[in-house]
Amino acid sequence: MKKAKLILANYDARISKIDIKPKNKFTKVTLSSRMYNEKTDKKETAKIVFVDVAAIDFRINYFDSMIGAEAMGLYEIIDKNFIEQLVKKTFERRKELYLLEGNYNYNENDEYDMLNTFDLMNIFTEEKDSYHAYVQNVDAGVYIIVAKEIQIIR
Repeated sequence: MKKAKLILANYDARISKIDIKPKNKFTKVTLSSRMYNEKTDKKETAKIVFVDVAAIDFRINYFDSMIGAEAMGLYEIIDKNFIEQLVKKTFERRKELYLLEGNYNYNENDEYDMLNTFDLMNIFTEEKDSYHAYVQNVDAGVYIIVAKEIQIIR
């Protein structure tokens, strides 16, 4: 089991809006969320902003299902190998899906083929120690976002 630390105790979190602003290594993801605050015993809203996002992994069945919502919070995974593997897995998944579309003359032996080149400009590789993995179980699924920084706005 991977080690993790609690960042935000947001019980029964629900994502009401996802805003992704792509900008290469400066990509920003904002999740608007409704959650139960155990201290006040009330539902409240919050925005969770992920800055300089390198990878996003969503595994959601239905956004309005309650299965999995009892996760107890947003966590940071404390495992640099996990982070690197997730970023690489996201790249490989992109390649797999691109090839399923079937409209690409792929050469697995060409080291310069874009589908064979992970982190072409060394953006992630040079700065990988500054990235963090944040994970949250939500209604009917889980998301993991690899980013340099997180901001929580209530």
